[in-house]
Amino acid sequence: MIRLAAVIPAAGLSSRMGRCKPLLPLGRGTVLSRCVDLFRNNRIDQIIVVTGNNRDEVSAEAFRAGAKPVHNERFKQGMFSSVLTGIGALKNDVSAFFLLPADTPLIRPETIGRLAETYRNARPALLYPRFLDERGHPPVIGRELLGDIVGHDGAGGLRTVLQRHEAAAMDLDTPDAGTVIDLDHPEDYGQALACFDAQYPNERECRQLWAMRGLPEHVDEHCRAVAAVTDALCARLNARNGTSALNPALARGAALVHDIGKGTRHHEAAGAALLRSHGFHAAADIVAGHFDLTLAPDQPITEKEVVFLADKLVRCHSPVALDARYLEKLAVHRHEPGAEEAILGRLERARNLLARFDGELGESAEEVARLALA
Repeated sequence: MIRLAAVIPAAGLSSRMGRCKPLLPLGRGTVLSRCVDLFRNNRIDQIIVVTGNNRDEVSAEAFRAGAKPVHNERFKQGMFSSVLTGIGALKNDVSAFFLLPADTPLIRPETIGRLAETYRNARPALLYPRFLDERGHPPVIGRELLGDIVGHDGAGGLRTVLQRHEAAAMDLDTPDAGTVIDLDHPEDYGQALACFDAQYPNERECRQLWAMRGLPEHVDEHCRAVAAVTDALCARLNARNGTSALNPALARGAALVHDIGKGTRHHEAAGAALLRSHGFHAAADIVAGHFDLTLAPDQPITEKEVVFLADKLVRCHSPVALDARYLEKLAVHRHEPGAEEAILGRLERARNLLARFDGELGESAEEVARLALA
């Protein structure tokens, strides 16, 4: 039976941050509790938190989060001493362990799940998450490396040991920017507060998703054009209403990947499932509805409707009138049983939505799209 554990070094001085990093508030808990939850939510039952500086407070927080604190008396010697302390607390039946510094809390739970599944299926001696060709945290380190780690003299830290096993290493591509983000300075923490638990991909994560799918360039170009129209519609609606009811970052992230499922049957459902598997649940809900939708008169326009309409006002990467977009489909598929009725039904629903946008914008949404792509 394969048993996985996690070691979370949380012993540092936090000198650049100026505050104890593991105890900084984040979400509904702290930076440390977030790290622990990543593993608890993936049923990793042995979670070791290595303490050092602020021992009592960090230990108490580890207990509250559901982890076991162990103290590193030599924490001032650096991270490698904490790695050794954590390894010494692992149970004898552990097959491999995640190593996650406590200042790396922005990883998505789904990434931990994918790493665990990949390790169980492939059993590499060393497994890294990789984002845009950069290896990040947490690596999964197999038991077969423990002897070499424990016997190392510390020169160059853990990196030196792991480099000796490069031939046995495996990379797992992930669209999770959190794997390469750590909190060193106050501005890093401020950015973490702003993006924590965002359930949509940022620009770099969209780029990684496209790289992983390997779709033709014209699909990417179409999505970028739809994103430009989405940006314009969001900006005008928010300005018109005098609110920030629409989240432009969510809408743009969803627009950039709305066709990520292309090449599969029911591509909108396939794309949504892919996004959910990586933790982009809000974007997935938008992508799932970009083929056809209805908005009741008493319901507000949301990011879902914005992306839907933007998609219908773009042909390839150029602006197109709504009717022309649907009538082109009709000309291609009219001979198929039931196609004409289905396409005309979708067109009518899209016309109703376009009229709603025109009314709330105080201008033509088709003209907004044309200007956005000029």
